[in-house]
Amino acid sequence: MTILKDNLKQLYYFYESVRNRNISTAAKKLFISQPAVSMQIKKLENCCGMKLIEESCGKKILPTSEGQKLFEYLDKVFKILDKAEAELKKMEGKKQIHITIGTTPTYGKYILPYIFENYAGLHPQCHIKVTSESSISLLESLKQDKVDIVVMALWKKLSLKDFQVHHLGQEEVILLSAPDHHLQRRKNISLKNFQDEKFIMRDEQSGTRKYILREFKKMGVSLPVSVECESPDLVKELIMEGKGIGFLTRTKSRKELSEGLVKEVDLGEHRFYLDIAIVLNKQKNLMPEMQDFVDCIIKTKQKRNFPPDIHQS
Repeated sequence: MTILKDNLKQLYYFYESVRNRNISTAAKKLFISQPAVSMQIKKLENCCGMKLIEESCGKKILPTSEGQKLFEYLDKVFKILDKAEAELKKMEGKKQIHITIGTTPTYGKYILPYIFENYAGLHPQCHIKVTSESSISLLESLKQDKVDIVVMALWKKLSLKDFQVHHLGQEEVILLSAPDHHLQRRKNISLKNFQDEKFIMRDEQSGTRKYILREFKKMGVSLPVSVECESPDLVKELIMEGKGIGFLTRTKSRKELSEGLVKEVDLGEHRFYLDIAIVLNKQKNLMPEMQDFVDCIIKTKQKRNFPPDIHQS
């Protein structure tokens, strides 16, 4: 029987549709139109002489009992093909292995250099590229396979069901002002007083911003955002110039705090922490060198080799 062997593309369209339980989602991943996917599945059913997908019920699709059995076999086949592809890439010769790491500006500058020191000796042939984006953009890039590994800060209500997460620790987010700001002369400040202040924050794609605004909202306080910046360095510069106050991670502010260029605003008993984690795409099989890189990050964490402001979890 050569029906299945002769229709590998149709089998793959069927597999992706069933795996995603949605033809439209599969079509987007396959970069073709939804009608084209439906047509190929129909052709596959005609070749097999049986129904493989139940009649559509809403947006979700369900395989028939025959379709489910075929899907189970295809799941094994395509996973083996993924491994075969990874092995072939590994055997391409003496070409460099490329690893693209996505991270936010803070962790690119303060965490990854520690990791590179430990990893460089293991795989000197690796070419490592680091891209810096906002937290939300990083997850989208990971989904689209634009980056292999992400190191980022997480916050509550962030959907991570499609990702594999390795927690590394926590980092404190603190409120900063210029040294001569009037808040530095006050004690026992009520959180509601902050509603009258000028806040300088990252853009709307920033995970830190989303986290802080949500936490204050839960406490009944709405923080006014007067200035938005894409760069955390620009946020810091404007705070130092006395243009307003703003939240940044302690790691990002460590140097300026030690030099007295900015001061931490006393929030009393309130503390805010972001979870730092490695995030991977569940659907992607990592090459051995990439897995080694992940293991190296975890090993570095276990040695407590991160900057001192990262709290181990």
